[in-house]
This record gives sequence, C-alpha cells and structure tokens, in this order.
Amino acid sequence: MSPLVVVGLLLVTAAPARTPASPARPAAESPRPAPAPPAASAPTPAASPDDTALLRALLWAARPAPEEIRAIAVEDLALLGDPRALDSLATYLWDPNPRLQQAVLRAVALFQHPRAEELLGNVVRHPRMPDALKIQALNGLVFQRTASARRTVQDATIDSRLSSPVQNAARAVAAQWDAPPTSR
Repeated sequence: MSPLVVVGLLLVTAAPARTPASPARPAAESPRPAPAPPAASAPTPAASPDDTALLRALLWAARPAPEEIRAIAVEDLALLGDPRALDSLATYLWDPNPRLQQAVLRAVALFQHPRAEELLGNVVRHPRMPDALKIQALNGLVFQRTASARRTVQDATIDSRLSSPVQNAARAVAAQWDAPPTSR
C-alpha cells in the first residue's frame, strides 16, 4: 500500500463523521419533504495541534524527498509519541531504502505499545528481512519490557530458521534482559 494512500486513509478516519446518504427510493413512493436545516449549524471541529503535527510528519515521511528528510520525518513520528503512526511506520518497513528502514525501526522501538512490539517481533521472524534489521528489532524489543517481548527474544535464540548472527544477537539481548541494573 502506498504511503500516500495510508495518509489519505488516516485523513478520512480523522475527518468528522458524516451522515450516510439516504438510499434511493422507488419512483412509486412519494418523496417526503426534506427536514429544515438547523438555524445555526454546529461548527466543524478543528484539528488539534497534535493531529496537525502527526499529519505533517506522515506527509513528509511519504513525500518523495531526499532520504535524510524522510528519515528525519520518520523519527519525528516517534518523537510525537502518537501510536496512530505505527501502522504507517509498518508500511515504511518495506521501503527499498535501507536507511529509511533503520529509521523506522528506531522510531518503532521508542513506542511502548502492543502494536510496536508486534512490529518488532514480525521483523525478527520475517524470512526476507535483512539480518541487520532483525538485530536492530531485537535490540528494540528490550525497551518493550513485556513478557511477550521477552518470549520473542528467547524464541529467537533457538530458532533454527534464523541465521547465527541473529541468534547470537538474541542471546546478547536476553543477557541484557537478565542483567541486574548497574548503579552509578
């Protein structure tokens, strides 16, 4: 799905609800008079600054621009902290640009949200994702701090479908998880 289509869908879902069109009536039925419009129509709710910022970041991430601009826009999505951005970020994982893919994983790892955990786990398990992205996703799972994220890391240590560098990275992440916090 094109990132612009995703942004368009986001706009449609964020738009105020409209009343559905009335179904077509057969010619034999007599039409009823239309109700009179209200004297003062309700104002359309304005988009909040958070919605505007999210939309702008999504547009910059989807826009054909230099890779640095798109990577910064993707990372800005994480800084906004709005979990509605996670589905759009998931589509950017399939961008052919490796730098953008890495930026997406960095952004997703900053969210502590079930959808973020799901995305990171899917990257680890996906058979066609590069090992570098799988290792980055494993490192991002540490920040989720949930039992299911830990189980994903532990499963990756013994999954024979994963390459040995990914399994070794999973062991290192599992060791980080078990390590006591250091006091400074």
